[in-house]
Amino acid sequence: MNQNFLAGTLAIVAGIMVLYRYCKYYKAKKGIIVQTLIITIGICILISGCIGIYKNALDGINVLIFGIVWYDYMRRSPKAGGGDVSGMHTRGWIAAIGAIIAGILLILDHLNIFSLWREM
Repeated sequence: MNQNFLAGTLAIVAGIMVLYRYCKYYKAKKGIIVQTLIITIGICILISGCIGIYKNALDGINVLIFGIVWYDYMRRSPKAGGGDVSGMHTRGWIAAIGAIIAGILLILDHLNIFSLWREM
């Protein structure tokens, strides 16, 4: 069996991160439209992650979603002071950008774009 559980798990984590943001917006009494939009996106990401555990076709989409959510999280997080925490912040940025690039490459590979270049 050729199953990859990592992409689905990453999407589930991204869905939980989006739903956590909903809790923060709910406590801050933001608008109902923003709250509804965030909870809808979070639930869709969770469903995509749960389906992605069993279907390898969604790996690229799930990794890309995780990269976008993690990029948004890193954009909102404050820059650390220095030392080991600063290195962890840099690694977080590398992980976010790497996940976006890996997601795009997985989607292109699934669409057989790279096989067209091999045939030339």
